[in-house]
Amino acid sequence: MKQTPDSLSLLTELSNAHSVPGREDEVRAIFKENLSKIGNIKIDPMGNIYCERKNQDLPLIAVDCHMDEVGFMVQSITPEGFLKVLGLGGWSTLNLSAQPVVVFTKTGKIPGVFGSVPPHFLKGVDKGLPKIEDLSIDIGAASAAEVKEWGVRPGSFVCPDVQLRATHNPKRLLGKAFDNRVGCGICIESALETKDLNLNATFVGSVQEEGGLKGAEISSNLASPDVAIILEGTPADDTPGTKSATSQSILGRGVQIRCYDPTHLANSKLVDWVIELAERKDIPHQIAVRRSGGTDAGAYHLSGSGIPCIVLGVPSRYIHSHQSVIDVDDYHATKALCIAILREFNHQALKEILPS
Repeated sequence: MKQTPDSLSLLTELSNAHSVPGREDEVRAIFKENLSKIGNIKIDPMGNIYCERKNQDLPLIAVDCHMDEVGFMVQSITPEGFLKVLGLGGWSTLNLSAQPVVVFTKTGKIPGVFGSVPPHFLKGVDKGLPKIEDLSIDIGAASAAEVKEWGVRPGSFVCPDVQLRATHNPKRLLGKAFDNRVGCGICIESALETKDLNLNATFVGSVQEEGGLKGAEISSNLASPDVAIILEGTPADDTPGTKSATSQSILGRGVQIRCYDPTHLANSKLVDWVIELAERKDIPHQIAVRRSGGTDAGAYHLSGSGIPCIVLGVPSRYIHSHQSVIDVDDYHATKALCIAILREFNHQALKEILPS
């Protein structure tokens, strides 16, 4: 049986993987490799992966994380061999100039970079950010014919290309796609660390969260749990320019327990139950009410006759860019709370949180 991976090795493998919406193969393979020996593995036609552990004496809990990261798709190719792309998920063009990417082809990946304008060529004052359609990716080709010869075409996927590394503070990691590879890591580790428990749980890697929660529309129905834990890499609000007095996602302060965002109003009794559990287990946590953003809970809580959801997040600075920063203590706090819920949620707890 495969040994439980250490968190840093697993996070490195997950973060470095190239898995944009609609092309989540590499992360799905990591799920399958780690969990195939501890549960029943299923993959649906959409690409969602499930690891099922059955015990009819307990409520069914889904532990969901989305496997995709924000990326791009080739929309057209210029006669000179540059790629024009559209975004898969939310991007600010402020973050894209001179950033490295890989372009998927049938025979492998081709490195490239978003074009930038050297300061020598800038004229006047910039009157606003460009749109993504104004940008180009340079893969070193000299013509559109050469691009085609290399196997790149409209519809080819493009992914940021960054390797995870530690900052000078070894607890702070710098890498791409912490939204939501931190959730993927916690989902995998939670399944492995509870493999000897008689759980009634389905661990889910969902596809295409970025841009519409599309995979969760399917996985929530197929998993059909009594309650769902949604694991996320949530945007940190502790950087210069944010109001520290209202920050609710601070690195080093523990797992974020989310009460609200525009896609999901959490079951208040479930929130209370989870907060009380975190307090009883001395798990560092912070409570959030978010004015923007969304998670797979937006699809799960509307599935079937309604599924109570709790969103647990690892604060991550600079998400939806090539480089993000997390604190591993927050990762471990989130994992600890996820495992505590799996261990302690029972039929009595389910009865207490449901309307009566």
